[in-house]
Amino acid sequence: MLGSDFNDSSISLLAKIYKWRKHILIVTASAAIISIIASFLIAPQYRSTAIVFPSRSFSVSKLIIEQNNGNQEDYMELGDEDDAEKLLQILNSEEIRTKAADRYNLWSNWKIDKTDKYANHYLRLKWDEMVSFKRTDYVSIRIDVYDYFAYRAAEIANGIVDLADSVKTRMTKEVADKALAIVADEYANTIKRMNELEDSLQVLRQLGVLDYKEQVQAYSKSYAKAVEKGDNAAMKRLESKMDTLKKYGGAYQHINENLKKYRFKYPVIKGKYDEALVNSQKSLPFKFVVDRATPNEKKAKPVRWLIVTISTLSAFFLSLMFLLGIDRYKSFKKKIEEHLNSQKQQES
Repeated sequence: MLGSDFNDSSISLLAKIYKWRKHILIVTASAAIISIIASFLIAPQYRSTAIVFPSRSFSVSKLIIEQNNGNQEDYMELGDEDDAEKLLQILNSEEIRTKAADRYNLWSNWKIDKTDKYANHYLRLKWDEMVSFKRTDYVSIRIDVYDYFAYRAAEIANGIVDLADSVKTRMTKEVADKALAIVADEYANTIKRMNELEDSLQVLRQLGVLDYKEQVQAYSKSYAKAVEKGDNAAMKRLESKMDTLKKYGGAYQHINENLKKYRFKYPVIKGKYDEALVNSQKSLPFKFVVDRATPNEKKAKPVRWLIVTISTLSAFFLSLMFLLGIDRYKSFKKKIEEHLNSQKQQES
């Protein structure tokens, strides 16, 4: 019974399509012609693709300069998913979008008025249409760029790859420069303080305090011998020297201990300064380039046959639905009129 109803409905639908064939044909043909014309009016776009792998994120000094007793990280190792997400975040940054727009004059090429107060908004919309970043299953990043010229699509894609490093370098350099300023200040203060302590010790040496502990021991032994011999001149001479040690010995001890601390600190702060200097002046690439973009002379958009096919089929089904709706409306209206006439006849 169900199969019979289905066959009846199909036959009825086919009969109506045949009945309305002229109307449907006119609408469908018109849509096909219009879509063909429209597809040729759309400016062709060419796609270029670059593929990069993220690198591991490490400071240059710790990765290359600093010794790590066999636990040194390999800066040639490909990055993981976290590194890929960081790279994606940088690629999607407004800084890259704006720099690429200025470098390749995308404002003019993409017909965006740079003086418009909504220029950045329009650039963002056009950028999302023409540029895409996608992480692949192999943790690489695929960069697809569309443009109205094949060579320019490749230039923009490769430019984005290069700009990723410049943005990352700018980000890390801000931190590295501040760290360098702090370490450089401490390094300079350490050297200055060591020189001041050395100068103070030099003054004490000129006063006769050369090495407090050794001099005390030496003078004590010499004084004891002078006492045994009854050498008053030697005793007075030694007493004068011992008085000098008593007067300046404490200062010598204090200065000498501080100098030892700064001498111990110096190689540590010097190493930190060297590391900070390297981090500030040098940088490693943020990615490994697998494939640089090359011009592709075969257009990627529009796909004219697809546009025409979809438009034609859409016009066919919309016209059919419209005609079916009109037919259903007429049928419903006819039933209402028959019902009203039947009631009038009964009343009369």
